[in-house]
Amino acid sequence: MTLINCLRGSCHCGRNQYVVQIPQDASSAARVIFDSDFRQRISSAAPLSAFLRVPLSWYHSRAFAFFPDEPRSTIRRIYSPPAEQHTLRHFCGFCGTPISYWSERPRSEADYIQLTLGSLLTEDLHGLDEIGLIPGVFEDDSMDIVAAPTANTGSQLIGRDTTGIPWFESMMSGSRLGNLQTTRGARESQDGKIRVEWEVTEWTADDDEEANNGKRKRGEMETGDQDNAT
Repeated sequence: MTLINCLRGSCHCGRNQYVVQIPQDASSAARVIFDSDFRQRISSAAPLSAFLRVPLSWYHSRAFAFFPDEPRSTIRRIYSPPAEQHTLRHFCGFCGTPISYWSERPRSEADYIQLTLGSLLTEDLHGLDEIGLIPGVFEDDSMDIVAAPTANTGSQLIGRDTTGIPWFESMMSGSRLGNLQTTRGARESQDGKIRVEWEVTEWTADDDEEANNGKRKRGEMETGDQDNAT
């Protein structure tokens, strides 16, 4: 089997990590799903859930214990709701990150697994459009996106970066959500002892400049003063 891409993901604390190995000429079997079903909404505690649906045979996961008293069963936790015994939801038992969703209804879905889009590493999220999983997002965008480097599927721990996702920001552009712009970043010292994270949120509304800066014209101030005096 010849691989053309390898997508990586992990939970927030890094104890649960996985890779998705995409065979050559088979990327059409994977797709990105945005699901607003109430079951997904409750489980993810978000109004819209986003998943990467791939064949089970492409998915490989490992659990990493940070201390000797951390058995695999406490790291890789699985929940099956009483009303949905045909489903399995995988999450981290330490940081709580939801990682995957599996269902055997309909029966054809049992051969696939849905991975939470947010659990993918940022650099691999950037590359989803390049392998055809985000069609049409950059048709009118001339910006070049640097391809993610070839992944090493060994057993080493993988780090996580925190930056914006261009194709997702393009989807939000023009919508009410597009007015809210958030930039995140993180830096860590080489010895791992110092880590700095930051987040800047900017709201861009369509109000005129006077409404935004709160300035009033002289005539408006005089009228207001007269009203207050009476």
